[in-house]
Formats: sequence, structure tokens, C-alpha cells
Amino acid sequence: MAVGIVGYGAYLPRLRITKKEYQQAWGNCAAGIKEKTVMDFDEDALTMGVEAAKEALKCGINPEEIEILCWASTNPPYQEKMVSGAAAVMLGLREDVIATEHGQSIRAGSEALLTAWAFLSAGSGRNALVIAADAPRACPRESIEHGLGAGGVAYILGTENLIAEIDGFNSFVNEMLGERFRPAGDNNLRDIGVRAFTFASYNQLVTRALQSLMEKLGRKPSDYNYLVIQEIDGRSAKSVAKKLGFDEEQLAPGLLYEQTGDTGASSALLSLAAVLDQSKPGEKILLAAYGSGAGSMAVSLTVTGAPLKEGRNTVKKQLDENITYLGYAQYLQVKRYI
Repeated sequence: MAVGIVGYGAYLPRLRITKKEYQQAWGNCAAGIKEKTVMDFDEDALTMGVEAAKEALKCGINPEEIEILCWASTNPPYQEKMVSGAAAVMLGLREDVIATEHGQSIRAGSEALLTAWAFLSAGSGRNALVIAADAPRACPRESIEHGLGAGGVAYILGTENLIAEIDGFNSFVNEMLGERFRPAGDNNLRDIGVRAFTFASYNQLVTRALQSLMEKLGRKPSDYNYLVIQEIDGRSAKSVAKKLGFDEEQLAPGLLYEQTGDTGASSALLSLAAVLDQSKPGEKILLAAYGSGAGSMAVSLTVTGAPLKEGRNTVKKQLDENITYLGYAQYLQVKRYI
């Protein structure tokens, strides 16, 4: 039984802050961004995820037909409370929906996607909703904060009328102490500040996940039209792609970091949405997700049908339209740093 994507939607906040604002405030910007997305006062991971899910439901699935809900975020509005329950009520889902919640690392969004896929593949339902929304946070004095953005994305998985079929996946984990982490009771991310250490972990695990999945499926880079790699900065994904033999044309459609920053658990799936917005039936997509600490996973998809185009609020449209730019002092207020 084929299981795959039936519908999807994305949500990017309209507020932005530019690299120039960081340079004026701190003398430099430690992230490879041009600008990044910022949640407004009345937004959080829950509201962003629900907005993305509303867009995904435009595919024609009735909310009451959703039998499985998989929610993912590293920065939910509550440290202990079922956020998926609130999302289910806001979206009008059935009360007996099977709900799971995923966090702990920015790989959580892709973990939620594969959890939903596993439920459906096992015959536990016909339609599943995956929501990943995030806005990672760090102390504004730390360089890691410069690149942290915000966004949400949602996917409806099913067995009929597929846009894209999931035809393979794998996962790798390891222990990498000191890489991006957040201790219990702390609202802010930390790391040891050694970029070479972070890149070595990322490079090793992402490369291994992609290589092993291609070997498992008997494919090579030229068999794929698109490569989507979770971006933790402006350079690492490009470096891995080049090392594996992918070209710029395969990678470019999914590169969002320069305009959004690191959107945490939603990052890889937001990039996938940007690629699906321009994909055509028969094309193949290879996706790699990464979580610090560390773990990676790879997913292979084949586009089987044209996504709904008319009336869609595409990723590109949200990147380019209805933008409000903040000064750095305004940014600190909106983020509640001051």
C-alpha cells in the first residue's frame, strides 16, 4: 500500500529583521542570513502550526477524516501540556484522534512525518496530519541567536490521491556532547561555540544518512531532481551536497535559511514544501533532516501528482509579500527580551 503526501501548507510570520540590523547593533552578524522571520506578540508555535494546517486542509480532506495527529516543536507554548490537543480542537479534528508529540531536537518535524507514515503503513488509519512549528530561542548576547527564525508547516498523509509517495527512509544517531543544547529549566539554547565541531557532526551524520539511503534504493545523485537538506547555517547544506555529487540546481529550490533563518523543527519540512510548490509528476526528491546531539534521517519521495496550485499561499509568496521589517530594538521587544 502506497503512503504519501495528500496535501501540505506552510506559515511564515510577516515580521522580519535584516542582517544589517544585527550589524548595526552588535558590529557583526554571526549568521549567514540576509533576513529572518520573527513571530509577532500574538504568535507562538501553536498558532503558526494551526495556520499551516489550515492551508494543508485546502486539499479537500475533511478535518473529521483525520485519524492521526503528529505534532512537533522544540519550543512549544507550554513546557508540559498536550499542545496537540489544543491544535485538534482549533482545527475541528475528531475527539478520538490518535495524537503524538515530538520534541527534544530540530529533527522532530521529520520524526513526526515518519511516525504518521508508520501508522498509516500499519493500517492504523487512512489520513494523518503532521504539524511542525518552531521558533528556537537563545540569549541575544550569544552568536547562535543571530540565525534563529520562526515558521510552521503541515502535511496531510494518506493512501489515495497522493501528491508524493514516500518510497524509502533511514535514520542514524550518535552522541555529540556540547553541540547545540538546552538544559532542563532553561529557555535559551546554548552551544560550545566551536563551529568546526558542529559542522563535523552535521557533515558525518547527514552524509551517512543520504549515502546509505541511496545505496539501499539503488540510486545515485543524478536520479534525483531535488535535494533538501535541513539548514543549520548558510553553508553546511551546500558543502554536504557538493561532497555527495549533487549540483546547485538540485539544492537551490529548497534553500530557505538566508531568508528565514533556522526555523527549528519545521526547517526541513518547510524546505520540502518550497520544493513541492514547483515540483512535477515523476520527479524525485531526497530529503535529509538533522538534530543536534546528534541524529540524522533521510527520506526519499517520488512526486506522483501535481499539487493544488490555485489559491495556494506558497512558501515563495510568503517569503516575498506582506513583509514588515523591524528595527533591532523593536525585535528585542517582540521577542520579549526587554
